[in-house]
Order: sequence, then structure tokens, then C-alpha cells
Amino acid sequence: MGPGIFRACRKQRVPFFFKQWGGVRKNLTGRLLGGRTYDEMPTSVAA
Repeated sequence: MGPGIFRACRKQRVPFFFKQWGGVRKNLTGRLLGGRTYDEMPTSVAA
């Protein structure tokens, strides 16, 4: 996962949710991306 996915989401105005860095030591790598936690979710649209 690199900054390209984040930039593509921003360019297309798509919400971005970053769950966590991969690997075997997830408790050390955490959820920060560029010093920030991203919990954006799409808005619901009524049918």
C-alpha cells in the first residue's frame, strides 16, 4: 500500500479508510499513515 492509492482516492473524491499496516508485528506498525488515522466512510444514499 503506498501513497498512490491515497492520492487516487483524493483525486476521485472517494472516502479513504486505512485499516492498518501489514506484517507480523501489527501492534508496532499501527494505523497511522503520514502521521494521521484515516477512518473515512462513504455516505449512505437512500434508494
